[in-house]
Amino acid sequence: MSNFYKLLLFTCYGGCATGVAASKVCIRIWEENPDDVKIGCLPAVIIPWKFREIIKNSGKRILIDACAIQCGKKLFESKGMTVDSYLELTSRLGIKKEKKLPLKELEEKVYGIINKEVKKIL
Repeated sequence: MSNFYKLLLFTCYGGCATGVAASKVCIRIWEENPDDVKIGCLPAVIIPWKFREIIKNSGKRILIDACAIQCGKKLFESKGMTVDSYLELTSRLGIKKEKKLPLKELEEKVYGIINKEVKKIL
């Protein structure tokens, strides 16, 4: 397997239903597309050599924030990391952030949103 990925997925893995759903969905999408997709380490963006490695080893990047606080977006903006697609889930779904595990129905909705963006890019 190559160290270059057509698409890196970054998600906040937040401690809420949408964050947990997004993390599970990103793993599922990586499993479905192992040669083209990889999950990127969101906090690694602050480490200069990892930042350069992310840029070098990814063709496109999707950033997913679980809620309207937009932690991932703020981190990326502070470091000048660009993305090809940005998703903020609670606004997109029209729901409030809930500090609980997601129901399967929410996971499937999140899968639909993220997978649609992945398919546009791949």
